[in-house]
Amino acid sequence: MTVAQLLTPQPYSPKSTGETVGRHPLNFYESPSWFTTELLRHVPLSGVIGEPCVGHGAIASLLSAWPHTKQMWTNDIDPHKAADYQMDATLSESWAKFPDCDWICTNPPYAEFAAPIIKNAYQKARVGVAAFLLTSFLEPCDDRADFLQQHPPSLVLIMPRFCFRKDKRGSRWATDNITISCFVWDKRAFTQQIIIRPKSAIAGFYKNPEQAISQERAEEIVRAIACGEVSTNY
Repeated sequence: MTVAQLLTPQPYSPKSTGETVGRHPLNFYESPSWFTTELLRHVPLSGVIGEPCVGHGAIASLLSAWPHTKQMWTNDIDPHKAADYQMDATLSESWAKFPDCDWICTNPPYAEFAAPIIKNAYQKARVGVAAFLLTSFLEPCDDRADFLQQHPPSLVLIMPRFCFRKDKRGSRWATDNITISCFVWDKRAFTQQIIIRPKSAIAGFYKNPEQAISQERAEEIVRAIACGEVSTNY
């Protein structure tokens, strides 16, 4: 049987002046630091953690600063990204080559790529999966309906909208049509929970990449959460 590779690296060519701005190559959009810090306020990940869509390391760098992370491995299909592995995370044969892990934590590309990555991640992780996905991932579409019925997320953190990119003219920061949520599949959990997170309650919140806090400040928040200096009670 021939398995089609869903994610194929393509050379990036900047748009010339006057052209509309399209989606980024490989649907790559860097996660804001508060995605990861807000997750850690609710779910204290621990042990060996895998990041199959590492990008520039926005998530992995903060998980490496998290004192409960025993070890990390990273992957990205883009050979220009620094990662331990360079494989297509939509393919099950790629996951057979990844090391064992307790948790998978990632912000995968969306559209048709998200479902196969999440399914593979769920099978690989001993404890669970934490993934930043469009909230519409809850819709039982053909590519994930059976999976969601059999493995509904134990926690969904509904996040405020973040401007990942400029609008089509490249003149202003724009949001997607639907916000991002953090989906957690904790295999130890027996309950389901939805938590709404307004921006006023998020430590280190910023609206777009131009307003981003420093890496040092983000790591300070990680350490503060670990030490109990940032509240985890709601």
